[in-house]
Amino acid sequence: MQENLEKAVQHWGAVANVVDTPKCNEDYQVLIQNLKDAIELVENRPESPLSGLVKAMARAAEEYENKFMSAQQGGALLALKYLIKLHGIKQSELKEIGSQGVVSEVLNGKRSLTLRHVRELSKRFNVSPGVFIDP
Repeated sequence: MQENLEKAVQHWGAVANVVDTPKCNEDYQVLIQNLKDAIELVENRPESPLSGLVKAMARAAEEYENKFMSAQQGGALLALKYLIKLHGIKQSELKEIGSQGVVSEVLNGKRSLTLRHVRELSKRFNVSPGVFIDP
């Protein structure tokens, strides 16, 4: 057991930056890209030693989202608008919600996001579903 800890300490300098909670949006974007890359590496291999790294990275992203994104945006609709702007997405590209008309209604507050929308949007933007749920 001690040997494993010693190995972890030796490599912690390289790992710490990958799993630390981001301090700003730029760090968050780097984390999300690294998370996407790591997910591709472990895809269809749940027993991969990197699965723990993916979980730690996802927790760091969720911590940032919970602390900054939902608080900054003030609600599900504002969070969605923020992510659309951040990623440079057009309404017609949000197939997760539906047709452009439905997307427009959601963005104008005339229609609420469904549970299916929340799941699909959280996958697309790699954020926790809680970002799209109002308290």
